[in-house]
Amino acid sequence: MYWTDRGDPPRGNTVNRAPMDAASGERKDPEIVFTHLMEGIGLALDLKNERMFVTDFAGTVYSASLDGSNQKTLLFAEGNLTGIAYAELLSVRRPDGSRE
Repeated sequence: MYWTDRGDPPRGNTVNRAPMDAASGERKDPEIVFTHLMEGIGLALDLKNERMFVTDFAGTVYSASLDGSNQKTLLFAEGNLTGIAYAELLSVRRPDGSRE
C-alpha cells in the first residue's frame, strides 16, 4: 500500500509504502520512499511500468520509480493541486493506417 503523509517531518510531507501481505507479527515498518513534498496529497501508481506520480499543494507534479528512485519534477508551481490520476491510453489504428 502507498500513501502520502502531510504531517510534520521526518515522516510528514512524504510518500510511504508498506506491504499488506506479510504474516501477522512479521510486518515491516512503513518505508518512506519520497520526501520534501510541500503538503503532498495526490498519488497515482502505474504498476505496469513501476512508477508513481505525486502532486502537492505547492502545485508541483513529480514522478518516481515505486522504490523512490528516479525522482523527477514534471511541473512546478502550477497552483494548488489536490489529486492526480494515471490512465494508460491505447492508440487505435484507423483503416487508412493512421493512428488516433
